[in-house]
Amino acid sequence: MKNIVIGTSGHIDHGKSSLVKALTGTDPDRFEEEKRRGITIDLGFAHYVWKDSLDVSFVDVPGHERFVHNMLAGIGGIQILILVVAADGGVMPQTKEHLHICNLLGIKQGIVVITRCDLADAEMIELVEEEAQELVQSTFLEDMPMIKTSTVTGEGLEDMREEIARQSDLVSDEFRTDGFRLPVDRSFSLKGFGTVVTGTVLSGQALLKDNLVLYPDEKPLKIRGFQVHQQSAEKICAGQRSAINLSGIHKDEIARGNQISLLGQLVKTRVIEVEMSIIPEKTGILKNRSKIRFFSSAQEVTGRIYVSKEFDPNSTDPQYVQIRLEEPISCRFSDRYIIRNLSPVETIAGGKIIAPFGNRSRKNRMRLKESLSGLATEDPGIRILETVFLASTKGVEAQQLAPLVDCSHKIIQKTLQVLSARGDIVSINAEKKKYLHHFHCQRIAGFFAKSLKLYHKKNPENVGALGSDFFGKMGRMYVHQEVTNLLNWAVKQKIVAQTDSHYHLSDFQGGLNKKQKQLKTTILDLLLSKGFQPPGIVNLSGELDDDQSEIEKLMKIGLMEKWIVRVKDDLWYHPDILGQIKEKLFSHFAANETLTVLEFKELLGIPRKHAVGLLEYFDGLHLTRRMENHRILRLDRTLQAP
Repeated sequence: MKNIVIGTSGHIDHGKSSLVKALTGTDPDRFEEEKRRGITIDLGFAHYVWKDSLDVSFVDVPGHERFVHNMLAGIGGIQILILVVAADGGVMPQTKEHLHICNLLGIKQGIVVITRCDLADAEMIELVEEEAQELVQSTFLEDMPMIKTSTVTGEGLEDMREEIARQSDLVSDEFRTDGFRLPVDRSFSLKGFGTVVTGTVLSGQALLKDNLVLYPDEKPLKIRGFQVHQQSAEKICAGQRSAINLSGIHKDEIARGNQISLLGQLVKTRVIEVEMSIIPEKTGILKNRSKIRFFSSAQEVTGRIYVSKEFDPNSTDPQYVQIRLEEPISCRFSDRYIIRNLSPVETIAGGKIIAPFGNRSRKNRMRLKESLSGLATEDPGIRILETVFLASTKGVEAQQLAPLVDCSHKIIQKTLQVLSARGDIVSINAEKKKYLHHFHCQRIAGFFAKSLKLYHKKNPENVGALGSDFFGKMGRMYVHQEVTNLLNWAVKQKIVAQTDSHYHLSDFQGGLNKKQKQLKTTILDLLLSKGFQPPGIVNLSGELDDDQSEIEKLMKIGLMEKWIVRVKDDLWYHPDILGQIKEKLFSHFAANETLTVLEFKELLGIPRKHAVGLLEYFDGLHLTRRMENHRILRLDRTLQAP
């Protein structure tokens, strides 16, 4: 059975609720005050089944201007609109405002219904029809049918049911395969059940076993049961008015506008980039930093609009603006929204969200309009590329893209491969599938180049900097492997150069000077001659009659360039001598299971301090393992000297 949600709209006291009751047999007004005053204050609901093949749910919205915010909470999830115009009243202010809202929300199908025809003569009805036809020109209702009805005589009701059935067949099923999503429009408690929330399922389906979360805070939910039209259900799906019974959460912890979905389906944000169209009658109102009321998927938040120099407040064409909200919302790419003015309170604009995470990087502004234009296209490749660009230097992971571009994971994976192969984006973390736009990689490479220039100035005798020298500077944003990958990308692009494990500018002519090269040779020769008992820096300085600080500086360079090894503190060894010590160590273990400090000391003929330092060094290399007062060879090591 197909499920369709229909919304009513129109001016107060034009017969919306009476029409729904006549079609369904259910009075959508839920509150005693509504019944007593004869006006709808909040959302009302009803349904009927058509020929066992179509389940039609109605969302009846209030028509009074004071309750437009309630109307907006329920109208976003409908597929077909019924625009009501009373035969004895004609087109009124809320008729126009409701139509503007539905047009901006992207609703595609609907019916114009002339109600209360029993209260007007033929001439008046004809006049109202002409007025309604003029109203819907250039809107989605322009070519939609117009039906005259009376809930008193029953005129037109059967025609409405037939037209609803006809249009329901035309409603696209694409949204039904997306991930589950339900914006909450009511949260209450029922004795014996606990917390219950209701809403219109916008997309996908949910089973009782599914792990749903409450947005915007991604709070896990425990599902006790589903209901559709007061009947228990094993699942709920797109196009249904549904109720979800929850446990472990109080009704006051869930507000109208919260959304229930799967983890990763929506994003939490306070800054969004949008495509916005101004209502023709409301041009000239908006300007930079205008304070507005923002509505989307039952959410209602105050915020401000930020516009570029190209923004034209008098244009009704779609324009790109940024909205900064005072409270976080949950949303995804292509969500529709409405903007209302705070004073006077009126609907002034609307459109769709094209970047759920708004741009705040000054570096992106040079081509922000190009990015937003790309996001507004139907091409998923362009949307994904521009989304990665707007993520700036922090990058974006593949798993984060679905709500940002509104594409399936299959399309996202394929597109990322194409963009990577083309060099438009760069993978900096294969495990997390994290990408940066090449423009931002260029920026980071420029940072490397500037840093190396300073490094060379301070350390002209060094070949270059190690990758670890950048870890601290970039640790807040990237893990070590990501920094290394970015450095290697910069090398590949010939922005920086690499010699062994050192990074430097390609034109760097530094390194050891003539005196330092001579001193290096002398030190290495001396360490070779001293064998297993090398002198420390103080003794080296005395033997060579050279400045201690210069020797210490050179030894640190040697450590970085790996032509000398510091075993511990001031215990420095020539790499060849250390290799000989390892050979003796492995020879000992070939004939013995254990080794004590005393045995090692006697094996090499060295002081105890040297023996302890060397054994701790080998422990650190995982060649040996200390067991109480002796060492054993690690089981995962062979008896071969490295």
